[in-house]
Amino acid sequence: MESQRAPLSGDYGWRDTALVDDAKKDLILRDPASIPSNPAPEDFYHHRVQLVKQSRVAWARRGVAFALAERDIRTQYKQAALGMLWALISPVITVIIFTLIFGHVKSLKVPGVPYILYSYVGLVCWGYFAGTVGAGGSAVLANLNLLQKTHFPRELFPISQALEQMFYTTIGLIPLAIIFALHGFPPKIEGLWVPLFIVIEWIFAAGLMLAMAALVVYLRDLLQVMGIILTLGLFATPIIWPLSKLKNISYGPMHHWDLRPYYAVFNPLGPVIDNIRRTLLLDQAPDWPLVGLASLSAVAYLFVGYRIFKRLEIGFADIS
Repeated sequence: MESQRAPLSGDYGWRDTALVDDAKKDLILRDPASIPSNPAPEDFYHHRVQLVKQSRVAWARRGVAFALAERDIRTQYKQAALGMLWALISPVITVIIFTLIFGHVKSLKVPGVPYILYSYVGLVCWGYFAGTVGAGGSAVLANLNLLQKTHFPRELFPISQALEQMFYTTIGLIPLAIIFALHGFPPKIEGLWVPLFIVIEWIFAAGLMLAMAALVVYLRDLLQVMGIILTLGLFATPIIWPLSKLKNISYGPMHHWDLRPYYAVFNPLGPVIDNIRRTLLLDQAPDWPLVGLASLSAVAYLFVGYRIFKRLEIGFADIS
């Protein structure tokens, strides 16, 4: 059926009547108060975070993380005259300084354990944690150009830094073995629990690293804040002092407060270092209550950090 046509004045000729009626409806004036100030909730894009599914995808592409780690290791030491020897020199110099400064403080000594061994074990653990959070926290920002040109799980950028720091930490174990031999102080059999504590440390460090890697892209000032926090954390973590210092905190003439469980929840690295020393140096059984609290806290850090990362990654490519 042919559409009805109505004549219009001027030089516009004939127009479709239905189109004219629709145009009139669009020109109806509405009360501004009836127009919502914001779009309806269903009009917004909601980025769904599916951690299990996305972690499986990242695991399937784990080879990318190893390739990025190898690239960074080769780049860092390519022009250095001493090459990878710097990975040995740096922790050795640090432990010598710590021993000279704190080795004569009686309250920091552990009977029967050379202080250089006691402090070096703590420094190795801290070196991995600080290196992972520091380098991994800026990994996305440092690879924005590559991120915009490639397509693979973005969390592989910070994870590659965690792998790189693991390589450096492994090299740092060589001086530790030499110190054990020079002092005639063999590792204890209870030290077989050490790999468990290393896993807890990795989980904790990965959680903070992923959260920081995402937040730094949007808030560049966090890079400076992160450096300050890591510097202060060296002294707030039981590296030069034993965790037992928090066992009997006096808050009255007859009252004592054990802060270790609270500290384990806030900073799982503390119980990790303390239990590595207990098992590896003192041949004591792990403090399982503190280990359990540290494990639960580390998993919570990883869950929250990974969720923050996957929630914010949608805007990484738009940041220049």
